[in-house]
Amino acid sequence: MSLRLLALSCSALLLAVPTLAAAEPPAPVVAPYSPVTLDAVKARADVALLRRALETIHPGLYRYRSRAELQAAFARLEAAASRPTTDLALWRALALMLAELHCDHTKPEPSVALEAYRRTHPTHLPLRFKILEGRMIVVSNDGQPGAPPPGAELVGINGLPVPRVLTELGRAVALDGSTDHAIAAKLGSDSDLMGDDFNEYWPAFHGFPTKWVLDWKRSGALRLSHSTLAPISFKEWTALSWPGSPYRDEFYKAIHWRIDGKRALLRIDTFVNYRNPVDATAFLGGFFKTLKAQGVEQLVLDLRESGGGSEDVSVALGRYLLKAPFLWSKPSLLKAIRYGDLPTHIESWGDRKAVFEPDEKGFRRTSDGWWERLPRPDDEGLRMQDVSPDAFTGAVTVLSGPMNGSGTTRTLAQLKEKLGARLVGEESAGSAEGPTAGRIFLLTLPHSGLRVRIPNAWNRTNIEHFVPGRGVPVDETVVPTVADFEAGRDRAVEVAKTSGTVVVPTLATVLAGSWSGTLDYRDFQSDRRVILPTTLEATGDGEEIRFAFTFDDGPGKTVRSTQSWRIRDEGRTLVTGEDREEMKILERRGGSAAAELTLVAEGRGEENKQPVEVRTVLTRRGAVLSISRLTRRPGEPFLLRHVYRMSAVARSDG
Repeated sequence: MSLRLLALSCSALLLAVPTLAAAEPPAPVVAPYSPVTLDAVKARADVALLRRALETIHPGLYRYRSRAELQAAFARLEAAASRPTTDLALWRALALMLAELHCDHTKPEPSVALEAYRRTHPTHLPLRFKILEGRMIVVSNDGQPGAPPPGAELVGINGLPVPRVLTELGRAVALDGSTDHAIAAKLGSDSDLMGDDFNEYWPAFHGFPTKWVLDWKRSGALRLSHSTLAPISFKEWTALSWPGSPYRDEFYKAIHWRIDGKRALLRIDTFVNYRNPVDATAFLGGFFKTLKAQGVEQLVLDLRESGGGSEDVSVALGRYLLKAPFLWSKPSLLKAIRYGDLPTHIESWGDRKAVFEPDEKGFRRTSDGWWERLPRPDDEGLRMQDVSPDAFTGAVTVLSGPMNGSGTTRTLAQLKEKLGARLVGEESAGSAEGPTAGRIFLLTLPHSGLRVRIPNAWNRTNIEHFVPGRGVPVDETVVPTVADFEAGRDRAVEVAKTSGTVVVPTLATVLAGSWSGTLDYRDFQSDRRVILPTTLEATGDGEEIRFAFTFDDGPGKTVRSTQSWRIRDEGRTLVTGEDREEMKILERRGGSAAAELTLVAEGRGEENKQPVEVRTVLTRRGAVLSISRLTRRPGEPFLLRHVYRMSAVARSDG
């Protein structure tokens, strides 16, 4: 019996029953937000202004989406504005429509009134989280009694199953091209908005919360726990513990480095260098002079937390890392340089006349009617750059991931193409070819007060090799796992430091034996979690293994299921299940212990007769085994379908 059939057919399910709640704090007295109601005339006027601005200014409007697709998106937005609506509902409709552009620099902002309410009233989730293996894992909390501890998994929020919440809010996440893998990262952390996309968009979909009712579980637990917590202020949220960059970090504060013998690690968490700018080349100079003086041979450059920022930081890194003089950018392209009456609704930085009425002599008109910006004295990216006398000459490994975008992704693309740097981690988000960005115009819609960011230029990277709509692929994939989080391990750094090949154990070495634990899965109809006590007997040889599961499906009922796994094609393919599902192995890595293994594979399958991407994640750490199956549809993050959490059963010699 296959596991997918089992999930649908178990009739006497052992439903996860919440434990008794801990003592709950009294509900805070919070003045509710009174939504602004707009009649259809005003709502349609705001939408019409937005559409005119996008069609006039946005150089990437049809870059990733066809005219027909965007006509349909505009039609849905106009339908939402064809009847009386509120500012919250219109905010939601704007977010959904703008996300369909697939441009990370095009997104809505709340009105001044909405933002003021958020800054003066507690509305944020009182914890930080990461989405790991399709699960919402708590990283830290604010210390309220009964709060889920770090490592716990949230499974329900204010009566809604977490998968539905993440799918719903994920539809509003702005990203470049076809980099859907950015959705999970942005839901958990996004300094471009009000902390993260979860907290940013929750009010637009569900209103401002007066309390957070959370269902959660510890890894391997048979039952759920339940907490009711008070919302916290945005300021309190920014103070919560987080392993990465603080909210809206700045370049001069976001640099961390250390030298260990002949190896150095440089971590830059943001390229933002415009709020309190420093000379990026001079600022990095001391570090690279030290590398040269100490004869460092390997540099690990960790850019995983950086979403982008100022081009001068990118160029400065090029001066210290590339081997020959280089040109960073191709001239940017603008759709228009005159905007009619639109500037009366737009804010931007700098001299307004230079921004909205630039001298046409600063541009070349292209054959298709666009405007190519000519190099100016302050355009470092358009001038040939010399490498520094203190440039690093050793081996460079760069750590990347789905938080990367904009200028950071362009930097990864340059280091890969011009330097041949080794990239470790996960494929970046953003556009290697160059994002639609330039100067960001902030359009205010006069009736709702909602604001929309609109980029005015297509910034193009001076590289020859890229995949349109994608970031930069890695040479060695390292996928963060729940097991890594629980152990406090950063395997990407471990891999970056590794010289030589670590022995990878066979499937039989890792899995053969007796195991006991739980199967934890999402019910197909309700998305609620079901947890079954489970035992496993695994037998096999080499790269073939056969699983025999026994599930406790309630009093007096036992269900059994079998499945086989096989690795073939010299370690490139995982074949699983009765239907011999083939999956491409993305990562297969051993560790310091003989039976340690991380295995990540992806393929395609069906769920409720709908095509989905499928990911399998297996980890063994010591006596603990975890096997997860994740699925997703286009435009969604990977979400947990089921996970086995098992412990090895010691065999008796008697």
